Amino acid sequence: MADPWYVSLFKNYAEHYDNESFTQGTLGECDFIEAELGFDKSLAILDVGCGTGRHAIELTKRGYTVTGIDLSEAQLRRAREKAEREKLDIPFLQADARCLPFESRFDAAIMLCEGGFCLMESDEENEAILVSIAKALKDDSLLIFTSLNGLFPLTHSLTEFYGNVDDAGSACQESRFDAISMRDSNTTTFIDDDMIEHSVSSTERFYIPSEIQAMLQRLGFSTIEFFGATLGSFSREKPLTSDDFEMLAVAKRKLASDTLLGLYTKSLQSGMHQRVYRLVLSFLTTLQSALQERFPQAKVTSLYQGYQDMSYVALVPKELERLGLKLAIVYIHRENAFEFWLAARNRSLQDTFREKFRGKVMEPYTLVEKGKGIDAIVSTTFDVELSFDNQSILIARLCDTIQAMLSDLDELLQ
Repeated sequence: MADPWYVSLFKNYAEHYDNESFTQGTLGECDFIEAELGFDKSLAILDVGCGTGRHAIELTKRGYTVTGIDLSEAQLRRAREKAEREKLDIPFLQADARCLPFESRFDAAIMLCEGGFCLMESDEENEAILVSIAKALKDDSLLIFTSLNGLFPLTHSLTEFYGNVDDAGSACQESRFDAISMRDSNTTTFIDDDMIEHSVSSTERFYIPSEIQAMLQRLGFSTIEFFGATLGSFSREKPLTSDDFEMLAVAKRKLASDTLLGLYTKSLQSGMHQRVYRLVLSFLTTLQSALQERFPQAKVTSLYQGYQDMSYVALVPKELERLGLKLAIVYIHRENAFEFWLAARNRSLQDTFREKFRGKVMEPYTLVEKGKGIDAIVSTTFDVELSFDNQSILIARLCDTIQAMLSDLDELLQ
């Protein structure tokens, strides 16, 4: 399957990217960000779609603590090189903005030059970025981001606009805007960092303010403001109009108890959580039967349902049972992922085997250190994209992984 257009574009485009016209306004944009942060340098900031790190580096130079994430390793590599030259220690991490590996960790997030938002190939994927960012933010937090302004193509020709843009290594051609889907399809021609020309068919989503407002309100943001995004000079004095190609959104969230309860009630009223929860439990019940068939000499425990945090069943072969051990197949709800845990019947046994295995556990397994609420001794992640649409294939792959882990554990226990 071919890569999405935005993956192809940024595979080898970091140096040219830094010379694009839209990357030249960093200082003024950081001035605005600082003012919105109240110049509070104690705040932890997440830079989503950080690219080559221009905002993260400038804000770090000003005394802020910033973590940058991007999908493109080429962009991140250049960001790290630039930070190293400045002798700055900035975590630049490869991550998908649709499923960020953070929860309630940051005081503020920025996502400028779209940072992934608007570039996804479906509305659901674009909204998933906002959902993921909201999860990464603390209850009392700030989000600053730019978006393609849907008011602009309704009153201006995108073909004419792109024709007047003078960029270092890319050009948009054959623009076709659909006012129903609010998507622009065009051919982007660019020269990569090896001076090789490429063309990709891209699609970008333009949003009108009310659409973004509705998405953010669903995520608990109560104060949402829009401004015209003027390159290098973001300002509260610049009202958003149909002449602005990009809009600047500033959203604040302060989740008081009533707000949290309101969000919880809406979630329950939608019925989505309950439906998905039942789907997962039904799958695990089917997995129980499959485990008994695949491993007839082993015991299969009853289903631990959990409370939308984790649910699991465990397989107990005779060899493990004699040692007071079991292999748990654990579904982590908030990550939509399976993990496999070697666990024991009590804490004392856990500690004994943990020390026995110390220094012997090799990848893809991890020795899990002792801690409050920790039940695993050794764990590994099911490194397969989950699809519950074909449960028989998923169950077969889970069983194959279990078989391999049992074999590896047999060697470890010798």
